[in-house]
Amino acid sequence: MIKSLQQLLNNCDEISIDSNQVTKKTLFIAYPGNNFDGRDFIDQAIQAGAVGVLYDKNNFHWKKEWEIPHLGIDKLKKILPEIAGSFYGNPSADLKLVGVTGTNGKTTSVHWLSSCLNRLGKKTGFIGTTGYGDGTNINPTKNTTPDILTIQKILRDFKKKNTSHIAMEVSSHAIDQGRIDNLKFDIKLLTNITRDHLDYHGNIENYIECKSNFLLNSGSGECIVINNDDPVGHQIIEKINKKKNNLKVLSFGIKNASYLMARNISVSNGRTIFNLDHNEERYKFDAPIFSRYNLYNILGVIGCLLELKINIKDIQSVISRIEGVEGRAEVINLNSSNRPNIFIDYAHTPDALENILESLRQHNPQNLTLLFGCGGNRDKGKRQEMAKVANQLADNVIITSDNPRDENPIDIINEISRNINIPFKKIEKRESAIIHAINNMNDDDILLIAGKGHECYQEIKGKKYPFSDKKIALDNIRKTVIR
Repeated sequence: MIKSLQQLLNNCDEISIDSNQVTKKTLFIAYPGNNFDGRDFIDQAIQAGAVGVLYDKNNFHWKKEWEIPHLGIDKLKKILPEIAGSFYGNPSADLKLVGVTGTNGKTTSVHWLSSCLNRLGKKTGFIGTTGYGDGTNINPTKNTTPDILTIQKILRDFKKKNTSHIAMEVSSHAIDQGRIDNLKFDIKLLTNITRDHLDYHGNIENYIECKSNFLLNSGSGECIVINNDDPVGHQIIEKINKKKNNLKVLSFGIKNASYLMARNISVSNGRTIFNLDHNEERYKFDAPIFSRYNLYNILGVIGCLLELKINIKDIQSVISRIEGVEGRAEVINLNSSNRPNIFIDYAHTPDALENILESLRQHNPQNLTLLFGCGGNRDKGKRQEMAKVANQLADNVIITSDNPRDENPIDIINEISRNINIPFKKIEKRESAIIHAINNMNDDDILLIAGKGHECYQEIKGKKYPFSDKKIALDNIRKTVIR
């Protein structure tokens, strides 16, 4: 009979909360989740060869026919971070871990930070929306921030490969669900906070509180790098200053007086040149970006690099060589004048859509066409807000399906179209919409395909079907001569 948790852990080579990933020598961990109850899959885990089961015993009866080592623990989910950390050796304690949170800019910041550190000879991995890896090899993840077991395992594997630094996206879901509990962060970066995930958090106040708590509940030795021009970021800085808890804060901004200030900003030919004021010194930076919102991401990365004791001259060098991130303001076609005219972007919030459209407006297109939709089973309030952004900044709109999930895509499209007051066309099938947009654009037009970015699937009725905005667009560009 199993009398202790340690006995169970000593008998296994791996632990998992996913019955589909259970193999021989795996300890299956089962507890009630947000969408499913893991205890409903104990049978499946045993059939797959689980060596034991650790389960939440609250309101649950163990079946006699399950003749396998097992242990029931009350409120298992609460102690899972500690269990996972102990099993995988608490790898975050031996890594320089940077957690990046915010509504927009997480993926870009994580990729830029990891690439800069790798260029500087610091072996660095990343974890986020596009997967996890080292820039050369990328592995898929189910969520922006994986579950606590998967995170600890990934960090352990990075440590085994002698990785020294990790840049990781931290989502609001992960914060709220305790997926990052028991991780030791060295730096926490806040990009910005605007409307998102209200279907989960209920209202913007809860969403802000969730993100804020990640930063405010930091311990000694941690540094907070924070956007001081963001209203919520500014409030968090004020709260930290009032507490006088000696938490290190490194602020950055363009408008509000900050530790890092970008001044004399000039954008032309796809590059942004600016002066960085830091420690009463001024440094010139030249970055291959064309938008002000990405300048904030650059400043956040610079702040992290400085906190990691990277020399400012080396930072200037690596920032000048950063590369674009897949599905983020990604250029996939140039016109006859060698100017970008078709872009793909992950923008799926009102703020993100506004940022990318404003930056594309600076290219002075003859017509700026926006192709977008909104995800099903998500914050429905975003649909009207994104339509308003389209009205203000686009010349015409093609409304199509995004990831409709369990909703009828036509209903979503109609909900968006009711709030559009510029020329628009409704095309339900996203592939047909992309083809139509490309076939009907002129050489001096700009087309923005927004919402899905890097995603290689479309989620419909619980299934993910292969689908890539980029592939469809490129295939059609090869067949079409844009006038």
